[in-house]
Amino acid sequence: MTPAFKQHFSQVFSKYRWLLHLLFWVIFFSAIYLVTKHSKLLNNPKFPHPFPILSISTFCLVLFLQSYTFLLFIIPLHKKEKKYIFWLSFPLVFLGWFVVNVAVIKLVISSIPSMSTRPEFGWWMFMNNSLLVYLFMSSIFIAFYYFVDIYERQKEIQRLESFKSEKIELESRFLKSQINPHFLFNTLNNIYALSLKKSNRTPIIIERLESLLHYMLYECKEDLVELDDEFTFTNSYISLEKLRHNEDQCTVSTTIKGNTAGHKIAPLLLINFLENAFKHGTKTSFGKSWINMEIEVLKKELHFKLQNSKPDTAVHQVFSEYQGGIGLKNVKRRLEILYPRRHKLTIHNAPDHFEIYLILNF
Repeated sequence: MTPAFKQHFSQVFSKYRWLLHLLFWVIFFSAIYLVTKHSKLLNNPKFPHPFPILSISTFCLVLFLQSYTFLLFIIPLHKKEKKYIFWLSFPLVFLGWFVVNVAVIKLVISSIPSMSTRPEFGWWMFMNNSLLVYLFMSSIFIAFYYFVDIYERQKEIQRLESFKSEKIELESRFLKSQINPHFLFNTLNNIYALSLKKSNRTPIIIERLESLLHYMLYECKEDLVELDDEFTFTNSYISLEKLRHNEDQCTVSTTIKGNTAGHKIAPLLLINFLENAFKHGTKTSFGKSWINMEIEVLKKELHFKLQNSKPDTAVHQVFSEYQGGIGLKNVKRRLEILYPRRHKLTIHNAPDHFEIYLILNF
């Protein structure tokens, strides 16, 4: 017995499946007995003893053996690369067991003189009369097997879908939780830099940071937040960044168009883009820099466009840096999870500026 056969055998009769098989055959054989008894075949003078008992027993035994030949040896062939072997074996098994059934019953008939001379029990006539009944009875088990198999597969698909949903939810929560330390790390670096300069703006920035963290920790627990609240958060972040950049060093412009009322968005979705713009677009080595944010809210779409300046000549900057670190990779993955086939993200690395263009479907 090969390992593959053992595995298939175990799958066929695993858990409660053996009980279903037992129940099927009890019902099947009981139905044949009741039909036979109702048709008065057992007491019909045309079919003397022991023909009725032997023919029905042979018929049931052959169907049983044929069913499990099909189930244990033919079904696994469908998983093979050469599927034509399965389609050739399927009718051959059916035909082979049908011939066995007819041959055994003919052997019983030949031992009963009153039946052996009757024309309807000749080989060709008997096979022709038995074929449709045999085909119908054989199909009952095949239908039963595929019904059970489809039911099990549906349960497995539902289980996998449930696991997939749980995995996506956990991954989304994990990515969302990464935003807090990532944002905090960047902002604390900014505060540290200002503290070294003994800037009088340091206390103001800390106060702004406190309000931002309050939103991130307590108001972003839901899967979706009001669009107005998210825009308030992004504007507060921009105000925080403006405090540490002189206006003559960096110009920041924001434009929001459209009716934001009644729309919701995944929380903390846009902040990573802004962080990336300030991180890579406002370095002192660039000279004067700029950031432009344009948002347009339509009935069913949000258009978000963010541009930041780049130096005229590369100062140890490569495209991979502009592509972003954890923050931008994080938001890309969140978009894939939260807005599957409902977003379009375009990243353009022009010679003089870096651009993000995002379209979200509400």
